[in-house]
Amino acid sequence: MKKKQIKGLAAAVGYFALYACMMLVLQSLFTVATMGVRFEMGTRNQSEFEAFAADNLLITVLLAVISVGIIFYFIFRRRGIRREWRINPFTLRSLSLSVLAAIAYSIAFSLLLNLISQEENPLFRSVDYYSGLFPGLGVVLLMLNIFIAAPAVEEIVMRGVVYTRIDNSCGKWAAIIVSSLMFGLMHIAAGGLVLAVGAILMGLIFALIFAKTNSLTVCIIAHAVANIPDFFIYLTQ
Repeated sequence: MKKKQIKGLAAAVGYFALYACMMLVLQSLFTVATMGVRFEMGTRNQSEFEAFAADNLLITVLLAVISVGIIFYFIFRRRGIRREWRINPFTLRSLSLSVLAAIAYSIAFSLLLNLISQEENPLFRSVDYYSGLFPGLGVVLLMLNIFIAAPAVEEIVMRGVVYTRIDNSCGKWAAIIVSSLMFGLMHIAAGGLVLAVGAILMGLIFALIFAKTNSLTVCIIAHAVANIPDFFIYLTQ
């Protein structure tokens, strides 16, 4: 393996590790902050703290994702974000085909996952909690998370950063394969091995879309559309 290839792979792995660490640290910090609020309210019971943390999972995840997105923006701001992340023009045809591919796979995987696992998404409890505080608030926060924040930040990291570095050093197919595997790896904590395997295949679709369209915007839109089944699962539970 040439020095350029090693450097490119190392950079991709490094940025992926940075993303994972920041998500873990920031979500932990926001969780501690919410528990501090509960402490000031007079709670001292461990089980009540754990329940409160679970109730606020939605907001801590959302804040962590937004914070990571802001950090990556400032990291790459001086390098020229549009060029670095390939925020390029696209055609309506390429967008339509990309969205159809993403939603078709997402629906199929959601149906399969529903058959083999009845485990509820932990975010849904938090959605109900916030909707209990103010009608519709939880649904709005969920939509912000799965349709805007998560698709944008995950695609910036996985395609805009990880994929492009591998592509520039090792070629398109190495970028497609490695970025897809990393995309699956980042979902293990959220849903275990089954979700990770599904995410690898979903990541493969996003990577192929990116390779074909050379547009991060298309990937972000396709990713947002691919999350629609998760939203309907919540609405119909």
